[in-house]
Amino acid sequence: MKWISYFLAFLSAVSALAQNTQSRPQSLMPEYVNFYGISWRGSAHDNLAYARQMSYKYVFYQKGMELDPLSDGMYFYIETPEYSVYRRGIISKKTYSKDEINFYESHCVLKDSVAAFPANLASGWIAQPGSGDFTVLLDFQQQAVISWAIDSILDYTKAIQLVNPRFKFAGFAWDEPTPAGDFWDIENGKRIHAKLEKWNNGDHSARLSSSAREKQFQSYTDGHLEYYKQLFSATRKLYPHSHFISEPYSIYDSWIKLIKDRKDAKDFSPDILCQEGSTTMFVDDKRIAASGLITKQNILCTTPDKFGEAVNLLLAAKAAVNGSGFTWYGRFGGTGDMPDYKNITEVPARLKLIRVIPAWENKNGSSLISRVWDGQTYKSSNAFASADIIYAKKPGTQQIFAVFLTSNGTIHIPSNKKVVSIFAANDLFSAEADAMNDFQIHGQTVKTKTDKSLNKGFILTIR
Repeated sequence: MKWISYFLAFLSAVSALAQNTQSRPQSLMPEYVNFYGISWRGSAHDNLAYARQMSYKYVFYQKGMELDPLSDGMYFYIETPEYSVYRRGIISKKTYSKDEINFYESHCVLKDSVAAFPANLASGWIAQPGSGDFTVLLDFQQQAVISWAIDSILDYTKAIQLVNPRFKFAGFAWDEPTPAGDFWDIENGKRIHAKLEKWNNGDHSARLSSSAREKQFQSYTDGHLEYYKQLFSATRKLYPHSHFISEPYSIYDSWIKLIKDRKDAKDFSPDILCQEGSTTMFVDDKRIAASGLITKQNILCTTPDKFGEAVNLLLAAKAAVNGSGFTWYGRFGGTGDMPDYKNITEVPARLKLIRVIPAWENKNGSSLISRVWDGQTYKSSNAFASADIIYAKKPGTQQIFAVFLTSNGTIHIPSNKKVVSIFAANDLFSAEADAMNDFQIHGQTVKTKTDKSLNKGFILTIR
């Protein structure tokens, strides 16, 4: 009857495996949503090193990342990919060749069909009013331009992958993807947003009488959205697991409101929406979920505008209790009251840690019901944040990352655990120097002995 014994042993093994699987924490947010979005600041190496240390698998691409061994096993998004395939900056003092002028006039949006280059080009972002320098946007009203852009973008993506196949393509992202185009003009010496109607009496590029365009869309907006549709479709054929990100200033007013009534809205709706604005509307505006175009687990706050402790705690807590995220997009700051940090190493430890708490809660499988925000303090079984202290368990480890904000800050260790080491963290939040003697441990609590430890990062290991 040995077969009975074998059968019972098999059932026991299956049961144990099932129980073990059920006990593992399940992330409430898809992995691809948890990205480190810095691409316009810092170095490729530092951004990769920081991302790996803070449990990000997805990063925004910077040139040279594919050459760094730290990119192995990581995934990359390319921010505003069309900007990678043409020179969008027009320099007033530069002399352009005939071929260069022909490219701009045939591929970019025109505001005048009579004026000489470059006065005939519609202006995108204007870096310095009065300089005469500006950027230009591709004319997606032309199908030929859409096709050229998509082919060029996918070739660019393939070239990165060829250098390091272990650095996987994840998708594309866009900053403030205004359907009618991100056009700008100068009035009274100041930059102002503009629409094509300002120059062309309609939502369209000026027509050159000599151009023979095979296919035109009814408006620039129609062509712009068609570009997204076609790029999404072509990319997914090559990379079935790719995803797309957009960062409007306001998720509803700057994006969903503008496209929700279109029958094809889902064809160009991104998988992830980020709010650049610094309010809690990214989770509080019920119209977002009601649109049926996005869910809270695929929404993040990415504001670069706020430096204060209280507002960052509020945004992180609201993201956490809703199963949403809090990260950076493109830059660390430079607007609002946030300093324009040039590298992750310059960012205060508290801002580094508070932005990962919602994602770590999701990766640790902290249930939504266990996440509590009372307006002053955020807490769960895996994280805590208040005016006195921020700390959280790093996913997949027995480490607690902490920043003591005042001498009243206290870490509460689970009853069946003990602290075995405390290290001071460096500017990339990696363990650097033994700091055990700077803290007092009483039972299951940890407090700092000295104010010198305030506003710095620490890593505690517990067992």
